[in-house]
Amino acid sequence: MKLFINKFFHLVSLLFGVKGTRYTFLSDIFESSRVILLRLSGAKIGKNSYLRSNLFITNPRLLTIGENSGISRNASLFLYKELIIGSNVQIGSNLTIHTAEHILDQKLDKPIIERGEKYKGVVIGSNVYIGSNVTILLGVKIGDGTVIAAGSVVINSLDGGFIYAGVPAKKKKIIK
Repeated sequence: MKLFINKFFHLVSLLFGVKGTRYTFLSDIFESSRVILLRLSGAKIGKNSYLRSNLFITNPRLLTIGENSGISRNASLFLYKELIIGSNVQIGSNLTIHTAEHILDQKLDKPIIERGEKYKGVVIGSNVYIGSNVTILLGVKIGDGTVIAAGSVVINSLDGGFIYAGVPAKKKKIIK
């Protein structure tokens, strides 16, 4: 069956001279279905926003996404507190967001699993670009108009209007 589908879409792309017909057609169907299912699960997702394949999310009720925003493939959203993403946000593949972490600053005689956890939400402003392979940790607020370079780890809040890069993410340049 899979071979038949591949051959069929290859034929369609040859007939109409369109590359990526299979991807465009199927991805639109799956992305729309994914958004509908997430909304039914309690997520608030704005108009024209999308989430690509292989999305992992622990609690969709805690997800809010504005309009015209997108999250690319292989995102992992570990949500134990709110994640708010503004409008016109583009996020590259392999994003990881954590809104919880283990408490590590206690005596070593107590196992980590028994020390408890702490929880804080994450807020991503509007008109933000986040590159691939970025990790964002709990309590972070990312200002409007921010760019985060691929591979960065965001452990502190970021002012809007700047480019950030590195581990941990540091201010590199103002956006004019």
